[in-house]
Amino acid sequence: MYGGYNGNLGYRAIPYDEVYVLSLPAFYWFKVDYPPQHPRDGHSCNAVGGSQIITVGGQDANSKISTGYEKDIHQSAFNSSADPFAQGLGIFDMTTLAWADHYTANAPPYTQSDTVRKFYSQ
Repeated sequence: MYGGYNGNLGYRAIPYDEVYVLSLPAFYWFKVDYPPQHPRDGHSCNAVGGSQIITVGGQDANSKISTGYEKDIHQSAFNSSADPFAQGLGIFDMTTLAWADHYTANAPPYTQSDTVRKFYSQ
C-alpha cells in the first residue's frame, strides 16, 4: 500500500509518502523505511515484472493555494509539485524495498526482503 492523504485539500492537506507491505501468511504489515520524497494520492499500484510494483498517475494533494477554499483549489493547478516520476510512472522493487529509477523487463521473481525474512526467522 502506498501514498494517500488526510482528506483535506490545499494547505490543510497532509500527503502521505509511505509504503506498507502485507506479508502472507502472517498478515503482518511492515512499514518500509525510506526518506519520503514522493507524496501521492489518486494513483494505482500494480504488481508487474516479477518483483516490481508500478504506480500510475496520481497527484500531490498539497496545492499551493493559500486560501484553503475548496472552490479555489479545484480551479487552480491542483498538482502544484513537480512529478518526481518519469512520465508519471513510479517503480518500487519489492525485494529491495526501494524505489527504482527504471523498469526492469526481465526482473527476477519476487523473493522476500531482508525485513520480511527477519520477521519469519524469529
